[in-house]
Amino acid sequence: MAKPKFKKPPTRSTGAGWHLLKTAAKSLFALALAFGVLAGLVGLGKRAGTDVAPNARYTVAFADIETSSPLGQDRKTFLTEVRFLSDLPETLQSVDPKLAEHLKAAFDKHPWVLGVDEVAVAPNGQIRVGLKFREPVLAMRIGGDPNPRAIDRHGVLLPTNAPTAKLPVLINPRLPIGISAGQKWPDPDVQRAVELVLLYPCQNIERVLLGWVITQADGRVRRIIAP
Repeated sequence: MAKPKFKKPPTRSTGAGWHLLKTAAKSLFALALAFGVLAGLVGLGKRAGTDVAPNARYTVAFADIETSSPLGQDRKTFLTEVRFLSDLPETLQSVDPKLAEHLKAAFDKHPWVLGVDEVAVAPNGQIRVGLKFREPVLAMRIGGDPNPRAIDRHGVLLPTNAPTAKLPVLINPRLPIGISAGQKWPDPDVQRAVELVLLYPCQNIERVLLGWVITQADGRVRRIIAP
């Protein structure tokens, strides 16, 4: 009997698979190359401020910063105090990537400054800092000092140059130990006095046993009972 003939199974062509593999490899290489270029650009961008910093064209004197100044103080004196309190150098680099961060921290340390709105650099390199300042609302005499000191609506003690001539005066405040300009007065009665003079414009205000005595500019007296 004749043996049956068996056909060999067809062999698969490897052409299509090899083509897909080559295409995938090329795509991965292109992605890796693009990622490498992007990472390099980011690195160069981060180093850019440092690389160009020594160039004199980007140097700005701290005293030349464009900004407003608080009541009763000129801009140059104010900037000198800000630089002293923050221990910053006399010159800055307008291209410093951390310029805004450093200046915001520096100006926030000054007792007149309520907040920093913006730090901007103009195309010509001029640095501008937008500020909000504290406003004096109440005066008080500290210890035996004949010159009253001012506090703002948040109860923060202002510098000695804060004007007090037209402010209501808190009579006989309790004196904390070691408070300095820029710190909040710790006595809650002082904060309550601030709230009252904002509600009732007056000349003097005093804490008494049963509450508050408010003396208006025309001499009339208002008494407020407090628990």
